[in-house]
Amino acid sequence: MNRKFVFCVLILVLVLGVVSCQPAATPTTPAAEATKAPEVELKPAKIVLIVSQPKGEPFATLVDSGMQKLKGEMGDKLDYRLVESLDKAEHKEQVRTAAEMGANPVMVLWDDLANAVLEVAPDFPDTKFIILDSYVTADLPNVKTVVIEPQEASFIAGVVAAKKTQTKVLGFVGGADIPVIENFFSGFAAGVKYVDPSIEVKEVYAGTFIDPAKGLEVGGLLFKQGCDIVMHAANKTGLGVIKAAEEAKKLAIGVDMWQGDVAPGYVLWSALKPADVATYMAAKEAVEGKFTKGMWFYTLKEGAALYDMRDFNALDKDTQDIVKKVEEAIKSGAITVPKTKTELKNFTAKFE
Repeated sequence: MNRKFVFCVLILVLVLGVVSCQPAATPTTPAAEATKAPEVELKPAKIVLIVSQPKGEPFATLVDSGMQKLKGEMGDKLDYRLVESLDKAEHKEQVRTAAEMGANPVMVLWDDLANAVLEVAPDFPDTKFIILDSYVTADLPNVKTVVIEPQEASFIAGVVAAKKTQTKVLGFVGGADIPVIENFFSGFAAGVKYVDPSIEVKEVYAGTFIDPAKGLEVGGLLFKQGCDIVMHAANKTGLGVIKAAEEAKKLAIGVDMWQGDVAPGYVLWSALKPADVATYMAAKEAVEGKFTKGMWFYTLKEGAALYDMRDFNALDKDTQDIVKKVEEAIKSGAITVPKTKTELKNFTAKFE
């Protein structure tokens, strides 16, 4: 039986949603929802979301929760399927099969699948393709790339960590030393530098995004080296970093979604990357007939939430005021948050 036939059968029988053994994603809410536009009658649609990691992967769970919100609004009008594509060699075939089966839009997560989209999309000019959380794009009329940059949320996390550290030694655990994780680190380290340039930030890379045990190991080492707060940007590996904070009786900073429930009392802050909202908005625009090609950046200016109010409300009044001041400065452009280590090196803004 060829792979294409097997994949078709799998899509037809796949139970919707990601069933995670990890803490459930807490959906974020865009500020724009406060003033809702008139409801648009949504026509029946079929959407396939293809991800390249297995069930239980926290970020993919967050993305899926955005689609589940749209499914809840559309009900039977939306035929939604989430498909795991674990073999890179099959990415192109699976994207093509989704399009052949009538999915519109076809949505994919991360770079490898994005590259497959760029190869397949020209063959299906009437099908919309949405690439999520990637910088991969092309000047094609039916391809949209959704970018959710992490450096702004990481900057505010760095500000909070700098205000709360007692040892003046902070840590950062990345899943790998790659550009997107550089964005996380640069934002975090810049936020620390903005408050107090004398604070040391120790930087470690776990070499994996899917191994909580490795996160526990490297996180534990950082706490033993004097860090009292460690931020992770390591997906499932980061859950181990949070566990290390709990074991050391120190504090962790989570990412992507609110992670205060992973180890209650030991997660100081979560630097949100609201991919659920961005996914929901991009998919809804497509089914409403408002699809636009090219790159779309979902940032603070577009209403992206950078932190969870549960974390904010737990801060003292002085730190709350600083967070709000910094948030407004980022939104107005008074602070340009570094995205790279080169930009970080040249970052000179100081809190007044």
